[in-house]
Amino acid sequence: MQILPLLLATTFAAVAAAQSPLTTVYTGGNGLPGDSAVYFNLTVTVPVLMQQIDVSALGGAGTSAIEFWTAPLTWVGKDANPGAWTQRGSSLGITANPEGTPTPAPLQVPFSLPVGSYGVAIVYRGTFGPSYTIGNGANQTYSRAEMTLSAGASGGIFTGATNNPRVWNGSLHYTPSSPGTVATSTTVGDGCVARPATFYEQFATSPAFDLSNSGLTMEPAISGYTVGALQASYVAPSVSAQVLPLGDDGQTSITLSLPFAYPGGSTTSLVVCSNGFVSTANGNGTNYQPTGQGLLAMPHTVYSCWHDYDPTAPGSGQVKFEEAGGVAFVTWDGVYSYFGAGPGTAPSTFQMQFELASGTVHYVFRTMDLVGGSNYGDTHLIGWSPGSATLDPGSMDLSAALPATFVRDGADLLPLTLAAPRPLVLSTIQLAIDNVPAGSPFGAVLLGLQNPGLNLTALGMPGCFRYTDGLATELFLAPGTSLVVPFVVPNAAGLTITAQAVVLAPQANLTPLGAISSNGVLLLLGNQ
Repeated sequence: MQILPLLLATTFAAVAAAQSPLTTVYTGGNGLPGDSAVYFNLTVTVPVLMQQIDVSALGGAGTSAIEFWTAPLTWVGKDANPGAWTQRGSSLGITANPEGTPTPAPLQVPFSLPVGSYGVAIVYRGTFGPSYTIGNGANQTYSRAEMTLSAGASGGIFTGATNNPRVWNGSLHYTPSSPGTVATSTTVGDGCVARPATFYEQFATSPAFDLSNSGLTMEPAISGYTVGALQASYVAPSVSAQVLPLGDDGQTSITLSLPFAYPGGSTTSLVVCSNGFVSTANGNGTNYQPTGQGLLAMPHTVYSCWHDYDPTAPGSGQVKFEEAGGVAFVTWDGVYSYFGAGPGTAPSTFQMQFELASGTVHYVFRTMDLVGGSNYGDTHLIGWSPGSATLDPGSMDLSAALPATFVRDGADLLPLTLAAPRPLVLSTIQLAIDNVPAGSPFGAVLLGLQNPGLNLTALGMPGCFRYTDGLATELFLAPGTSLVVPFVVPNAAGLTITAQAVVLAPQANLTPLGAISSNGVLLLLGNQ
């Protein structure tokens, strides 16, 4: 049921002449390098359209992106809370002028700021950072007819303000936007619960590898694997084992006597790459540079002990295959790294065991190369990916995790999402909700006026945040994984409405409370 009106409209007075820009000082005296932020409060008394930021740059070689972020009411207490902030606009590829002079940063898309109080973060990403001035009370407030700026602090990008008080050096260029306001729809934060299917550990160099004479076992779970400590022993290749015809950065296919079931499919053949990974189909390539992003980019399920191996190196052992007792064994039997330290000094011996009947997989490591090879391939990446994955879990410490077990699904679990078009007043827009867990009975779109950015762990929703104060609620049934909810935009140009979806999904066991939430959306109502 559509609720009208959902929120109170705000009436704004027109301003005859613009007072832009609002300028602080360019006296400098202090600053930070790139990838840092300056914080201040901004009170807007007339709705304005922000068009350009001028900054004073410290360390002017190269370029930086300049970003304008806001938080409700004030920056104080929110500088270390990324979820409280919303990016309003940005300027990319800005080249610095000398410190103490304005460096113009025109916004790619001008944005409206309605009447209200804001915490502001001017974020510098790139080569140069902010030049600013130490605050002394008398130099911390700057006003025009439309707005007042109160400085401020500096520090990391939402990792905490370490320098306080600090006065941002720069100018805000704007024009009054009443009665015309540009409608915008801005995404805030992330939904929950995101759960990557892939797992891996990337060792920066060969000497960092710490899994020699150990391994791991992957047992089929409901839709993926339960990964735990090794439950098998190394089986040396017999004299009848097949030596696979693999060159440097080569691959070949091996035929299995029985189908091997893996999450999402089954196969009667495996593709073996000389560089230490086995795939369920052709198409994963033969790249010799192990990376997490490279693993995620592989389109087919892959079992990874990825490293730059070269079985053609003089004196190197070979990659071998045989079946015995219903198990397919693929063994790197003393194989050298590419450009290894020399014959007999840096071989690696490890084995992948595929139990054809059960689908269980064992990684068994013996003595591994701790010397290394080429500059670009001198790393090991141990893990698994279901293919076509998108969520990167980051490198984990397998040796620390494997005394216990962990579970990986057969596909990425994507977070609940909410999207909305620009909210033109008196129009009806569709709020699009995606990645609803199958079987969810119902949910709601929450609407409000503020973004509290609250962590919901204490409510039984770890990994979830609240991006609206929820002054109004619109319930919906959730019969599928995607749906739309209509919203009639009230006649209140300049008003910002915060929106977020919440879904009840107890059957998915995603949170203790049994509910998940989407990202937030900031809807700035406009008439153009």
